[in-house]
Amino acid sequence: MGSAEQTTSRSDTVERLHEQLQASLRELVTSEDWQRALAVAARFHDYSFANTQLIWAQSHARGFTPSRVAGYRMWQQLGRQVCRGERSLQILAPVTRKVTPESGEEEEERRVVGFRVVHVFDITQTDGEPLPEVAAAVVEGDLPAHWERVGELITAAGFCLQVADLDRLGDANGITDWQQRDVVIRASLPGAQRFKTAVHELAHIRLHEPTTQGRPGCRGIVEVEAESVAYMVCAALGIDSTGYSLPYVASWSGGDVDKVAATANRVIGCARDVLTQLEHERRLEQDPPPVESTPRLQVHNREVGEPTPNQQPTRRSELEEVLTAATSIYQRHLRDPKGASAFEFLHQRGIGEEAATRWKLGYAPGSWETLTSALRKQGFTDEILVESGVVGRARTGRLYDRMRGRLIFPIHDTHGAPRGFAGRLVTGDGPKYLNTPETDLYQKRSLLYGMHLAHQPIIEAGKAVVVEGYTDAIATHQAGFTNVVATGGTALTSQHLEMMGRIITDVTLAFDGDQAGLLAAQRTAELDQLGGVIRFRVARLPEGQDPADLLADASSHLLQEAIAGAIPLEHHLIDQIVQKHNLEEPEAMARAIHAAGSVVSSITEPVDRAQAVTYLANRVGRNEALIQECLEDRTQRPGRQQGREPGRSLA
Repeated sequence: MGSAEQTTSRSDTVERLHEQLQASLRELVTSEDWQRALAVAARFHDYSFANTQLIWAQSHARGFTPSRVAGYRMWQQLGRQVCRGERSLQILAPVTRKVTPESGEEEEERRVVGFRVVHVFDITQTDGEPLPEVAAAVVEGDLPAHWERVGELITAAGFCLQVADLDRLGDANGITDWQQRDVVIRASLPGAQRFKTAVHELAHIRLHEPTTQGRPGCRGIVEVEAESVAYMVCAALGIDSTGYSLPYVASWSGGDVDKVAATANRVIGCARDVLTQLEHERRLEQDPPPVESTPRLQVHNREVGEPTPNQQPTRRSELEEVLTAATSIYQRHLRDPKGASAFEFLHQRGIGEEAATRWKLGYAPGSWETLTSALRKQGFTDEILVESGVVGRARTGRLYDRMRGRLIFPIHDTHGAPRGFAGRLVTGDGPKYLNTPETDLYQKRSLLYGMHLAHQPIIEAGKAVVVEGYTDAIATHQAGFTNVVATGGTALTSQHLEMMGRIITDVTLAFDGDQAGLLAAQRTAELDQLGGVIRFRVARLPEGQDPADLLADASSHLLQEAIAGAIPLEHHLIDQIVQKHNLEEPEAMARAIHAAGSVVSSITEPVDRAQAVTYLANRVGRNEALIQECLEDRTQRPGRQQGREPGRSLA
């Protein structure tokens, strides 16, 4: 088979898996199988929801229930052999490509450009020595061993855990009181149910924090999500998972496939984070990694900030303590006379004292050892200072402050834990922006600036707005646009999209006019890879202005209008292509249609594709039939048929 035929065959397989996934989701929406879907996801909680659905659909069609899956070589390493004649289960893994960003300050990074098929086998398709089963450990009779750790997670979130039969429980087994900041669990519950109730309340804390006083209503999708997280965690740990209240999917989804997928991703993301913090050993099951990226059996943490199974929690705690201490030191320097230049910069960007305090902004003086000396006096060792990224070590062995003469933006994970810093030069020489180097805590490609403050507003709004700069995010929040996060000067990555895809289905890009077109043209594949869950739009701002500029000029109405009038990403891409051609010339017109056809061809959803055809026809002043004919002719030309590009899918 030739290379072109192989590419087409692989493309057809990917498309077939996408179609199988869509069919599985539609069936789930109209069935009573939500608990079954959660049970499968609990077995394979390191997989995406899409791949758990693919595993179930294929194994169910062959008449068996999947329990543990791995690739051919991994089964060999575990002392088992795939039986002759067994057909694999096919799932999807991202394909990455190494790209050097335009900015010279960025290191090379891998970006998702498509999908490939990965073949895995269930343990029932193999022969060999039995694998050890890990039973759920119990303490205090029937109370699961992870009980104390769940209590620690609740406490770490700022809540006091009480186990008591209090009157304010009413008929409930547990409550989360957002005013008193406490969680109450009924003491008379059996151990397994007490544990399940605690996880249920922990899920509320992580997913449903209200913006006003009082707890969110315990109805509908809010309760479904919390109960689903509790079910997944208990099922994954082997704890009794009977007695759950999980209503029919149609009763809370309204038959909306996108809502089901988004809810499932939120539930799996939260359950995965909790399990990652509870477990201390790697699990066999997980999502296949990007090509040429990470080992097949490596656990993929979906958000930076959660400890991997092999990391020592105490070491991470020490690193967080360094970052917390450094944040306080930077904050004090911002209010010193030496920080006047940084405050002036904030004033010019329209950012006031209250916002500076809320975002914990700071200032790094121009000297080489101000921070180093202060942290040493607090008892931190040189080793932990260097490991945290706030301090560097010269060839002579001498330590020095990495940030000097800069306005400091502390960067946090979704839960508000410190991860690193970005510094904007205000005095002296050097790059305009400087970030903490990659550390165990800080991976820039996985962090969105302001997500710890925007997480709940994004959920309530049902959409996120993504801006480019740190000051853009702060200024927009200050103006009341609280569902905004920033990429921090880097391009969106697959990790960013996966993070947002867990909680919302609508993302609007609000970059300055020049950057919006550049980013959209370069990131089509990455932005569309979660297209079945997320719909991307572009807010087109006045040329040469970013959100902070508009707000500083008292033009918030222009920003609001741009966000409200955001157009689909595909339409924006079409505009970017068409405007480069002189439509008065027939040949240029043909080139424009041909070039824009690559955008239309990458769209897999029929409705979105039809809308893009209509938009292109209107944009170039031709009828839709002619545009469709040109597009069909384009795909049939010899030598031009390409493998399917990533488009609207859920994987």
